[in-house]
Amino acid sequence: MNSDIRWPLQFNVIRRNSESNTYGMVRHHKDGSPKPHQGWDFAAKLGTACLAVGSGKVEFSGYHGDFGLMVVHSFVTGSVKYYAAYAHLQSTSLKKGDSVTKGQEIARTGNSGNASSLPYADLHLHFEVRTTPMPGLGLAGRVSPIKVFHVCPLKHAVVSN
Repeated sequence: MNSDIRWPLQFNVIRRNSESNTYGMVRHHKDGSPKPHQGWDFAAKLGTACLAVGSGKVEFSGYHGDFGLMVVHSFVTGSVKYYAAYAHLQSTSLKKGDSVTKGQEIARTGNSGNASSLPYADLHLHFEVRTTPMPGLGLAGRVSPIKVFHVCPLKHAVVSN
């Protein structure tokens, strides 16, 4: 991982160590057909600090459908501009246009949106890397976070400093 970015949590591991909580066509509809998952679900207790993965500006802060309370901020790695999206939050004090610095606490994990009915063991931060601040449904406008982090913490946690 390069030094312009950091992980979004202090302790980062994919929820339930399950590939279905990673990026891509990893989920299934009731009929068994593949269904997209747009980011990584990091296991996180309620109220865990979410940290800016890079320095940039807040592009969105508020409620957005199934994502619940969400924050999206820009960041640059190498020469590429991306947008980090944090969903199912409990709280944030940021608003659109605010500046953020890498490592700054920007929110607290929660259970808003479609995560509101999940059992305690499934609480998580839904995290996406986007190429546009507010893409539609599906995978368009998003990239696998592995493109930025170069490793997926599926079976082994990554601890940030």
